[in-house]
Amino acid sequence: MYNFDVEDYMLQGRKAVASRNDCEVMAETLHKRGYSNIVLMGVGGTTAKFMSLQKMIDDYSDVETLIVPAGEILASGGSRRLTKNSLVITGSKSGDTKEVVEAVKKLKEAGIETCSITGNADTPLAQVSTYNVYCDAKNLVNMYLPFYYFLFKLLELRGDFPDYQEFADEIDTNLHRFLVKTAEEFDPRAKEWAHRYHKEPYQVWVGSGEVWGDVYMFTMCVLEEMQWIPTKCVTSPEFFHGTLELYDEDTLFVLVKGTGKYRMLDERVEKFLKKVEGKHIVLDLADFSLKESGIKEKYSPLVDALIMETVTTNRLAAWMEYYTGHNANFRRYYRQFEY
Repeated sequence: MYNFDVEDYMLQGRKAVASRNDCEVMAETLHKRGYSNIVLMGVGGTTAKFMSLQKMIDDYSDVETLIVPAGEILASGGSRRLTKNSLVITGSKSGDTKEVVEAVKKLKEAGIETCSITGNADTPLAQVSTYNVYCDAKNLVNMYLPFYYFLFKLLELRGDFPDYQEFADEIDTNLHRFLVKTAEEFDPRAKEWAHRYHKEPYQVWVGSGEVWGDVYMFTMCVLEEMQWIPTKCVTSPEFFHGTLELYDEDTLFVLVKGTGKYRMLDERVEKFLKKVEGKHIVLDLADFSLKESGIKEKYSPLVDALIMETVTTNRLAAWMEYYTGHNANFRRYYRQFEY
């Protein structure tokens, strides 16, 4: 596969799995401390992950879960529901994301504890957070896993997800081997899609439920930030309240279909796309079955986000970079100067 080192990928996977115990200990500590609600605080890609994780939490638990952007905390405090009794969770791969670090400092001054997951322990965010777990594994799938361990352990301790141990064990043993197989299967399709559509001047991506955050992630952090391609993303239920009028033969629409309870919303969009003549492609995550993966199929909605990151941010993004010739590491503005 182009730009995919399987041996290194598996190594990074082992690093992510190695963070499990620390994440579980942090969850146990925070469970004993107690909390009134869960506040997920971040910016950019971290917020995108939280969008998908919030939906997963909502599917299993009645605990109130808020997503509060770090910038809003700096501007207004974020929410009156964010109190000393809240469990504030944040993260940053670099550990030096300016808005997040400053927001954690502001919360600390207000006597509000925070817990973070970072790429290493020697970073400003790790040092200012009340609790921290670091995981130096690369790629977005491995940046997800510590949050899975931490949040789903919390749900187990609340009595909301009694299958946590089984789920986590199956992930530890089988996930990365399954995702390598998934990447291999999708790679020819990713190459063909990228070759055909890399010159599209504008794209619209649609999705819902447990993968909505990953649709948001790919469109904003990859197509816009890394490839400078004008892109809109919209949820499947909101698609019919404005965005459908943009659908025609000239504008590329990409629908991502999840496998969970929100799939019916994606299928409604698909029915429309097929009924009306226009340019569209469908990415159905049900094509990547867990049947022989060693992970039970009942966990498919939880694994969808990891599959989505593998086929898009890993494979499709690599081929987009190849065909556009636009180096994904180059930025005109992001982190280039103060703004």
